[in-house]
Amino acid sequence: MRTVWRNFLSTALARVEEGIGSVPQALNKYCQIAVRILLVSLGFLAVAWGTQAMAVFTRQVTIERVAAHVVNGDPFKPEVLATLMPQVEAAERAERCRPTALHSAAIIRTRIAEQALFDGADIDASLLSLSDSIHRSLACSPADPFLWFVLYWVESNRSGFHADYLRYLRLSYQLGPNESWIALKRNRYALAVFQRLPPDLARKAITEFARLLDTGFFYEETVAIFTGPGWPERALLLAGLKDVAQPQRQAFAKALYKLGYDVDVPGIARPDPRPWD
Repeated sequence: MRTVWRNFLSTALARVEEGIGSVPQALNKYCQIAVRILLVSLGFLAVAWGTQAMAVFTRQVTIERVAAHVVNGDPFKPEVLATLMPQVEAAERAERCRPTALHSAAIIRTRIAEQALFDGADIDASLLSLSDSIHRSLACSPADPFLWFVLYWVESNRSGFHADYLRYLRLSYQLGPNESWIALKRNRYALAVFQRLPPDLARKAITEFARLLDTGFFYEETVAIFTGPGWPERALLLAGLKDVAQPQRQAFAKALYKLGYDVDVPGIARPDPRPWD
C-alpha cells in the first residue's frame, strides 16, 4: 500500500513539476507574440508617418522651388500660381512652425499681389491675403529682411504712405543691409518716397544705391533706378558714388551717356561732343 501511494505521489509531483516548468515556456511564447504584434504596429505607424512626412516634404519642395524662381524674377502665368494655392494654404495652416515653407508661401502671394496691382483686379483681397501670410511667416521667423520690406510695401499700397510703416523698412535695412536681391527692390521704393524718409533711412537708401553699383552686376538695374525713382535725388546719388570702384563708375557713366543723360559721374570725364552735336 505504501508502495502504491509512494508511486502515486511521485507521479503527481512529476506532473506538477512539469506544469510548473511549462509556465515560463508559455509566458515566453506569449511575449514573443506580443513583441511581434508591437513590431508590426510600429511598422505601420512608421509607414503612415513617412507617408505624411513625404507629402509635407513634397508640398514644401514644390512651393519652395517656385518661390526661388519668383525671387529670381522668372515669369509665371497667374493660372500656374493659382494651382499652387492649396499647397500655399496648407503651409500657412500647418500647426508646426516651418519657416522656409511659410516664407515661400509669402513669396508666392507677393507675386500674385503684384500681378493683381498690374491687372487692377482683386487688389484688396490679394493684398489682405499677402499681409496675413507675411504676419504668419514673421511670427515664425522674425529675422526675415525681405518680408519686412514687403510688409512695408503691402501696407503702403493698402492704406497709403504712413510714417508708422517706415519701421518695417528700417527693420529690413537692419536685418539685411547687404543682400543685393532685396536691395534691388527696396532701393527703388525707398527712393520713391525719399523726401519723406527720416535722415537715417535716407542715408541708407543713398548708400544702398552705391553698393548695388559697386557689385558690378547690376548696371541695367541701377541705371533704371537712377533714371526712374532716383532722378529727383540724382545729385545725392551721384555724390554717393565717389567711393565706388572706377570701372563700375565708368560703365555706369557710359550707360547714362548712351541714353542721352547729361550728368557728372564723380571721377569720370564726359565724352567729347560729336562734331554734329
